[in-house]
Amino acid sequence: MMGLENLLYDKKFRGMQKTHCYEILKYLIQKKVNFSIVCNVSCVKFEPELPREIREAFSDLTVFILAGYTFESLEMDEKNLYFEAGFGEENLGSFVTTPLESIVQILLPNDEDIRSDFCIYINLLATFIEAKEGIEKEDDGVNSSMRALLSNPKNHKFKK
Repeated sequence: MMGLENLLYDKKFRGMQKTHCYEILKYLIQKKVNFSIVCNVSCVKFEPELPREIREAFSDLTVFILAGYTFESLEMDEKNLYFEAGFGEENLGSFVTTPLESIVQILLPNDEDIRSDFCIYINLLATFIEAKEGIEKEDDGVNSSMRALLSNPKNHKFKK
């Protein structure tokens, strides 16, 4: 039986989640439907970097509303969603890179009740920050090279 711990590290399952997210976002963008995303903000990149006081105001899971100019600036590839947005009282512009794996929810506006949106996608694995960091470290080139080197029994003397 596969538990949550195993799913966190299961590449096929993570790939299915990312593909599902990609397909939903692609469809919404093509249909020109405004939406919001809830992200694990620790994985999101801002260029230029936002001032510390703005960055510290974000909670671990942050909502980005993708409408108007922000929606028009949307771009996407199979790994990331990109957009430009303004932040803080001064509306400081920043280009945002959001890995698809960091998107926890995709929300559609509820025209009848502005206080609640409709959730059309959820990825609870994106909330496990430590697990995600572990996955990225495991997959980096240095560790892959080290595994290849140590796969030869003659090279075990290099193991620390």
